Amino acid sequence: MTRPTRGRASGAKRTAPAFDRRQPGKPGPRVLLYTSRNCAHCRRAKAFLEAQGIPFSELDVGSSAKARKALERLGARGLPTLVVGDRRLDGFSERAFLSLYRQLERG
Repeated sequence: MTRPTRGRASGAKRTAPAFDRRQPGKPGPRVLLYTSRNCAHCRRAKAFLEAQGIPFSELDVGSSAKARKALERLGARGLPTLVVGDRRLDGFSERAFLSLYRQLERG
């Protein structure tokens, strides 16, 4: 079951600490990124994941009915939506994402 986790709602921009893989070669939790081509927050989330070297699968709800239906089944209402392991992150915050990712990476 997916549990929602909220990103920061404030407009204040905070810089998250650099991503640090302490155990090279150990795969982290699976990351799915639901996006839309016209979503600036989606582009920012995608760029962050790429810059951190975190593997992810992108599902564009604007061009794929299958992705749109999967997002609806999750109960998510906005974009971007990230699924990290079995947890859902609505919206995007570098700090919230890294906290969740590291927590699941440790097991």
